Amino acid sequence: MAQKQNRVKARTAIDDFLKLVHKYAYAETLIIVAIYLIVGYIVDPNDICMLNSDISYMLILLAIITLFHGFENGMLTVAILAFFMWFSYDIFAYIQFLVALLMTMIYSEFHYYWTGKINDAEVSAKYRGTKLDELSKAFYSLKISHDQLEKNYVVKPMSIRNSIEFILNNNRRIKKDETIEDKTKEYYTQFLGLLEKSFNVQSSIVIYKNKDSKSELFNAKTTNVVFGAYTETIDVKDLFRDYLVDEAINRKTAIYISDKVGEPTTMTDRNSDFLCALPALHENELVGVLIIKKMPFMSFNRENLTSISILLDYFSIEVRHRNLLYLSDELEIIKDIMFRFEYARLKQLYRKYNTDSMILALKTESELQAIQVYEKIEKMLRSLDMITRVDENNNHYILIMFPLNDRAAAEGFHKRLVDRMTEERDKNMETVIFSMSQTDLLNKYLREDYGE
Repeated sequence: MAQKQNRVKARTAIDDFLKLVHKYAYAETLIIVAIYLIVGYIVDPNDICMLNSDISYMLILLAIITLFHGFENGMLTVAILAFFMWFSYDIFAYIQFLVALLMTMIYSEFHYYWTGKINDAEVSAKYRGTKLDELSKAFYSLKISHDQLEKNYVVKPMSIRNSIEFILNNNRRIKKDETIEDKTKEYYTQFLGLLEKSFNVQSSIVIYKNKDSKSELFNAKTTNVVFGAYTETIDVKDLFRDYLVDEAINRKTAIYISDKVGEPTTMTDRNSDFLCALPALHENELVGVLIIKKMPFMSFNRENLTSISILLDYFSIEVRHRNLLYLSDELEIIKDIMFRFEYARLKQLYRKYNTDSMILALKTESELQAIQVYEKIEKMLRSLDMITRVDENNNHYILIMFPLNDRAAAEGFHKRLVDRMTEERDKNMETVIFSMSQTDLLNKYLREDYGE
């Protein structure tokens, strides 16, 4: 198919002159009227306005000017012609004048409506064009996001939620296995295995604080080390001497090798043998450091590092969960310890990474209704979702937690729940959704504290 080429026509002096005249409508009107009068004078000096011709040239002139420029220019033309009709003719042709005035008003009315239609069409076309452009860009962005999502599912089939489910199930299995003596070490070994499967971490190390250590220091004497399946053993003191690890411990923030623009890169650094060091904090206390030694450059990016950091914090809290509620328990009204523990853990992730989670609260005054709805909800829960009941002030509350999900997930679950209910009274239960930033509101709601 031949390609169409758009060429810009060279502007001439005449084009510039016409553009200038058109810009100033009154000047253009005066020039046209002047030309008309000059032609009339040349044809017949005694009939300069050409009133005595068989054809009404004056009405043609008024039609051209008024339909093109509007009422003001038409009246200016009529005024000029009236001036010459008064002084150039023996008798003032009032009939031609009144006809010209009437036709000018009619022409101006046509101009008004015609111009309005054109302006409306231009505004509509511009608006539709803008919306089409916005929708085209949105569609293109959506397509890119969809392609990226497909790529992520192919390269990294396990999501953060699935990874967390893997961690919880593995930890429960290890906890029940009496043949495993050092369960904490086994926890971390399985965690490194998860990183190998999910994020292509080929070589990694975890330094974690000994649970029996009462010292606040994080050093070679108070910690243990776990090496990944494909990682060579390194002396723990040499690990603490490494520049990257030392910076991560001292600053309590993630440190990684980066390029000139600050993006993660797998290029070697003469100051360190590792690519990245991610610290795990518990109430601002350093409880562990994940060290990545080898990772494919396609997988070593900000998204994966952020996901790994979230999993590391979640996992570290899981290992040290006994102390979590002692340090942070904001829902004491709830008797379910595991529910409160999970809420406290998700609240920490929200504060650090701004990853929100939702609580769907259902309220009823009937205990029997609460039990029936509770049993229905239990059958609908996914693996990470949690449910509990709170009985307070003669009211019965059902709380459903959706870890690492947004409001849309809670609303979708509630819609599915309503569709499954057969009783109309169950469908009309009072429903409120709370985010991690609304803990105080959730407590007030459960206590029916509506004061300011």
